[in-house]
Amino acid sequence: MLKISAALSRELSDLPETPVIMVIGEIDTGKSTLVALIAQWFRENGKKVAVVDSDIGQSDVGPPGFVSYGFADDGLSSLKSVLRQGSYMVGKTSPYGRELPVLIGVQSCVRAAKSQGADVILVDTCGLVRPTAGVQLKCAKAQAIEADIVIALSTPDLTSVANSLESLGFRVRKFAPLPGAQKRSPEQRGENRVRCWNRYAGEKGRIVDVDPSRLKIVRWWGETRHVDVRNLDFGTVGAVPDPHSPGFQIPCIWMKSEEKNWILGQLPEDYEPDLMWVTSYRLGVEGDMVTSA
Repeated sequence: MLKISAALSRELSDLPETPVIMVIGEIDTGKSTLVALIAQWFRENGKKVAVVDSDIGQSDVGPPGFVSYGFADDGLSSLKSVLRQGSYMVGKTSPYGRELPVLIGVQSCVRAAKSQGADVILVDTCGLVRPTAGVQLKCAKAQAIEADIVIALSTPDLTSVANSLESLGFRVRKFAPLPGAQKRSPEQRGENRVRCWNRYAGEKGRIVDVDPSRLKIVRWWGETRHVDVRNLDFGTVGAVPDPHSPGFQIPCIWMKSEEKNWILGQLPEDYEPDLMWVTSYRLGVEGDMVTSA
């Protein structure tokens, strides 16, 4: 069974109160697994641990296309078992062109976790690390959340990011990628997104009929590409305001037939939203199952 190293344990033991820990690395180097291991280490030391999942293409805490956060329980085996508390929509599975909503989402999740009494906040990140976009995004993210330490799963392509973060005064500690981390093909990554969406929709998902004449539909952050708010495509990804978490959204899937329209998401009982934001991100859906993402 994997465990964190003695060297990493020493680093984690030498952090300020309520630390924000950011984990970075290329794709398929074991970032999410390491975040889960660190979360469990802190749980074993009696800490309340929040996890912010900003890997929008391979999300675990919430569905893909959203930055989400939740709290770790004892016996955490993977980030998939973290109970989602809130989500912020990005509307795409790549951060390219969506850097600002990613940053706002991560910052909002960290602030919410602090306000809910987290002792430790762990931030998982996507595998975009190459210059220039990857370096800029990681530096901006570290500054937005005021990271106390950056754990870097070091590879040659990570050098520019690590050096830039160190030049900005961040405490960067480098460790080898986790043993057993497996490279996944684009097809496998797509299949994982499908599983994530179906897990989200299946756990507490509810189908709610909507009347378009009473539901205001707005393009998210001025989204304009391929989005006709008067005739949304079946499977369009959107979100409605979260009534229990101001500033956050509930991920939803737009569905329709000739007779009616409805949305699928983890909607509270008796909640009838009057506003929905939509994006150009579309899913393949058959029945109530996602088939492509």
